[in-house]
Amino acid sequence: MAHVNINISKIKYNAKVLQTVFQSKNMQFTPGIKCIAGDRTIVESLKALGINHVAESRLDNIISIADQDLTYTLLRTPAKKEISDMIEKVDMSIQTELSTIHQINEVAEVLGKKHKILLMVDWKDGREGVLTYDVLDYIKEIIHLKNIHFVGLAFNFMCFKSDAPSDDDIFMINRFVSAVEREIGYRLKIISGGNSSMLPQLLYNDLGKINELRIGETLFRGVDTTTNQAIAMLYQDAITLEAEILEIKPRVNTQTHESFLQAIVDIGYLDTKVDNISPMDQHINILGASSDHLMLDLNGQGHYQVGDHISFSLNYEALSHSMYMKNLHKVYIDDSKIDTLLQNFDVKSPAMVNQY
Repeated sequence: MAHVNINISKIKYNAKVLQTVFQSKNMQFTPGIKCIAGDRTIVESLKALGINHVAESRLDNIISIADQDLTYTLLRTPAKKEISDMIEKVDMSIQTELSTIHQINEVAEVLGKKHKILLMVDWKDGREGVLTYDVLDYIKEIIHLKNIHFVGLAFNFMCFKSDAPSDDDIFMINRFVSAVEREIGYRLKIISGGNSSMLPQLLYNDLGKINELRIGETLFRGVDTTTNQAIAMLYQDAITLEAEILEIKPRVNTQTHESFLQAIVDIGYLDTKVDNISPMDQHINILGASSDHLMLDLNGQGHYQVGDHISFSLNYEALSHSMYMKNLHKVYIDDSKIDTLLQNFDVKSPAMVNQY
């Protein structure tokens, strides 16, 4: 039966390495958990490392996690009917529209609460955010709202466009933030510099006023998202998809007229983004998929039998898709060897940071 394998020990190890790197740079590491569909077991594993603040894009996930010990940054602007629940459940949100911010202020006043916001700046990703020349006008209006606590600015990269953050971006963001602070007369508490695509800049550059990053894909996939290359000190297989072979039959390639051994496994495009998964056995090729089946060329490997399982690595889209599929069973794995490494992990070791 197809299922998602979730190695809790590997997720915790990845998180611990990232914590170490961020601590060495005096930066706030905020796990971005939107891809795990509100999975409580994973959230508990992060809490075990002392993590008490996470970023999530969907309010219903936050409500389903139902953890009073965590605080949240809501990454996506809420729908109007969600504003009341957001104020009750979420410590801070990222906002882009003045009309929405005014509505949040009005609802917060009724509830007797004050809501923190980060203002998203559209730097170069082009997905969402306030245009740079409007930011000051927004801030000057927001700071007069009694039930809104304006805490800082947020930036984003590589969510819509594929342009990775550069040295010039870091320099110009710092100039921009400094200019904003001069105009408003005080220092902003949080400058959230982006997502996993900002990690290479964190490692090799001085980020200046940027003091927080929202890290999701690198945490769960162990890759540099600007290149999709593995990061040596992280696990790339913390979350994988496993499928069962339902049928093995000889087939003939209609173009080459060569015979081959085909296996069918019990996943299809209803279960994941099949174009973005790869068999972990590199001898196997994916031929195609239907809604419920994936066809594989076993490349003559005769040892596979009906009932055997085949594992697949997942890119971010496929991982997210599979985690949100309620029909896909989740199997949680603890690895005692990795847990021992975690127990002896020296978060202050410069050698660990340098190896990363």
